[in-house]
Amino acid sequence: MPSYAYLKTDIINTTENDSTEFEDQIPKLIEKTELRLTKDLDDVGLDEYTAITFTAANTSIALNDRVRIIRNVNYGKEERKKVDALIVQQKNVIVVVEYKKPSEFKTKAEKNKAIKQEIEVAKKIGSNIIIATDTKESVWVNVKTGKRIKDEDGKELKYNFNPKDEKLPDLIEKIISSINEINDQIKPKKLVNPTDLAKQIWQDIWSVSGATPENCLYTFVELFIFKYLSDLGILVELLG
Repeated sequence: MPSYAYLKTDIINTTENDSTEFEDQIPKLIEKTELRLTKDLDDVGLDEYTAITFTAANTSIALNDRVRIIRNVNYGKEERKKVDALIVQQKNVIVVVEYKKPSEFKTKAEKNKAIKQEIEVAKKIGSNIIIATDTKESVWVNVKTGKRIKDEDGKELKYNFNPKDEKLPDLIEKIISSINEINDQIKPKKLVNPTDLAKQIWQDIWSVSGATPENCLYTFVELFIFKYLSDLGILVELLG
């Protein structure tokens, strides 16, 4: 199997450049290529999850040098602020969590203060949600508007944040797909009739491919079947 040294030699031979300056830059070129490939990689099955515990007296943790937690952004004057916890999805921070003692999380003013404490940091790193909690009660806030997130019935979301809750990822995904600059409410599920879309897709395949109507229909049915199997997670299991 080709080694790293073989790769370097192959690059030099291909470019016909054996200068010391060029050779010194090869590791950087390889690293940038790896980062680009990693970004485009379909990483289903490669995600790793871990839990880390730290105390108030020791708020720094050591990470594996392979770990890249979040994307690099210019934090400006918020750089020195510390958040209690982050929920990250593919290097993008989607939730900022602010933990408070129960004694500091009783009144509305105290809860608003906890939110205000992290709102600017959350905006800087592009987070969608802020959760302020004392582990018994949680306040969910839409970062884009600074307002409390509402449930499907239009009432303030009272779901208590627990990082070990198996239902939490689905709730966060539902919230992110619902909230924006003008909406703070989780959208209720809505049934959609796919008939018109199905007809349009079939006609588009027919007009673009130039194949017979029967073959276009076969292609259309295959697309829908694979989409259905993909949504069920069956393809992931088969392709392993």
